[in-house]
Amino acid sequence: MKKKFFAKNTLVTLGCISVLSLANVGCKNYLDREPLSEYLSSNFYNNEGAIRQGANGCYQRLKMNHSSSSNIPFSVLWDMYTPFGIERADNASIGAGTVDLRTNFTQELTWSILYTSIARCNAVLSGAQPYYNDLNDNARRILAEIKVLRAHFNIQLVSLYGDVPYFAEPVSEEQLRSTERKNWSEVVDLIIQDLDEAAAILPWQNTEWGRVDKAVALGLKSRIALYAGSWSKFGHGINAAKDEQKAKEYFQSAATSSKRIIDEGGRVLAKNYNDLFTRVGQMKPDAKSENMLFMMFSDFGEKSTQYMSLGEQVRMIGQSGRFPTGQLVDTYETSNGKRIDDPTSGYDPKKPFQNRDPRLKYTIYTHQDTIIGNTGGNKKKFLMDVYNPKTKQWDEQGNMQLVENIDYIGSVAQYGYIQSGVGYAWKKYNHFDDEASALPTYNIVIMRYAEVLLNYAEAKIELGEIDATVVNAIDQVRARVGMPGVLQSDPSRAGNESKLRQIVRRERKVELAKEGLYLFDMRRWRLGAIQNAEPTYGYPKAIGVSAAQNIYPDGYTQVTPDMVPNYGAVGSERDLNDVASYQAYGSKLRSRDISRNWEDRFYLWPIPQTERNKAPWLTQNPGYGE
Repeated sequence: MKKKFFAKNTLVTLGCISVLSLANVGCKNYLDREPLSEYLSSNFYNNEGAIRQGANGCYQRLKMNHSSSSNIPFSVLWDMYTPFGIERADNASIGAGTVDLRTNFTQELTWSILYTSIARCNAVLSGAQPYYNDLNDNARRILAEIKVLRAHFNIQLVSLYGDVPYFAEPVSEEQLRSTERKNWSEVVDLIIQDLDEAAAILPWQNTEWGRVDKAVALGLKSRIALYAGSWSKFGHGINAAKDEQKAKEYFQSAATSSKRIIDEGGRVLAKNYNDLFTRVGQMKPDAKSENMLFMMFSDFGEKSTQYMSLGEQVRMIGQSGRFPTGQLVDTYETSNGKRIDDPTSGYDPKKPFQNRDPRLKYTIYTHQDTIIGNTGGNKKKFLMDVYNPKTKQWDEQGNMQLVENIDYIGSVAQYGYIQSGVGYAWKKYNHFDDEASALPTYNIVIMRYAEVLLNYAEAKIELGEIDATVVNAIDQVRARVGMPGVLQSDPSRAGNESKLRQIVRRERKVELAKEGLYLFDMRRWRLGAIQNAEPTYGYPKAIGVSAAQNIYPDGYTQVTPDMVPNYGAVGSERDLNDVASYQAYGSKLRSRDISRNWEDRFYLWPIPQTERNKAPWLTQNPGYGE
């Protein structure tokens, strides 16, 4: 009898660390709690209790932790691989295009983690299959949930790597030695099939908060179908074949599945945008309705924490390693719904953060913002200041004192948002005082209803089926934060496919920033070249600084009226995708990643070299060698 892939002392899981590896990095902690070799004995998954236990292990994989010590889900890094985010090491991140992706630790482990997660799902699904007809409805529902989770892991694989090995059941060692990559379109169709089968069984709303329901299944279908439509229309990878007919089929699938959620799912947008990303806010009924799928840290199984915020604080509170950029900041409209280069927008480059789309300040800390942080031992309230070695700080009684601005000066300033970043810090997920910022238990969102609305609008626009439902879907997302409707701010958008495509893409950028989606959007819209054509820019440099005389002018007061980003000629790709250019006055700005570059091979990640060393028959993506 052939040994199964999960048998004891054989290959533990696909991707743990590699397709054909004996290592168990990233799995040890969970395998200690759920020994799969025992569970796959002759009849373990023959009842609801065992299936539920197996499903819990699959849900834990949503966190994408590669070890119990690091506790940072890799998906939170993905926006940092685009020009909207940077890591603190100048020119040393994937986003800057200066890292060898074939041997990069992060992308190798991403492959590993995703295949490990798929293997865990397959273990339960395959183990339960012989008993399926005898299982109760709850057990079958849980198996449907696992199918949705497996689809989620496969969506990430095909989005990152293109053609990938696909597994729908545990496999033997013999089978692994001949496994090949499957065409991405075939993988997408199998994912959609999984999601359709699961959606047919799942209820619209699961009575257990945090578990998958029909809306999640159809939401993920709308996501992958939208992605696949774009890949078919614009290309997936270098010189990828385009198929207009297949694109239409995928866009239609995205529109239909998202419309079902809108019409039948009973989901609503949270009243308060911030509630979606704080521990207290996420417990409110409307936030629970919008947050459809997420990594749960304190309400599902054992309580756990994660370190996302620990690496994104300003140094006045904690540590810092990831920052937003000026290109993202300048994507947000003014409060009247105009782009900042529009003469009627009211944008003032001396006061660039005033009268802007509220989501800017919900997402990003900017100069002169008041920051409140909970260090665990005490709460701090202080002024964010890009230009001064001293800053204001208030105690809990409201008494103010001047204190050392650790992000400007001091032993760790070189790692802060001023010297390492470009003057901005992440606020989304990091604006709370209800729990310690170093050990938060808020849930990290994977999918929410706002994305479903935007998926629907984009799919209909790409199909050329523009009607009132398209505008209404976008306007619902904007209205939540008080932004004017898309036709109210620009009546010429009515029926205009290019302009509506522009605004729905803009909405995805500002609404879903830092939610692990923009890497895939940038790729499927083929914006890599224009978005990575310039260095990373940020705050204006201050002129006349004199530490000896204690003179620290505010650089924003020295800005001239011409210091407004350029978005290219009207109708150009840069214009229609809102990509800011700073070349005209870049020398006056704080800059980073001077050698930022783009090659079209980056539209797909390479199959990890360590993987191919063990399995040479796995082909490589174009541009990464043989």
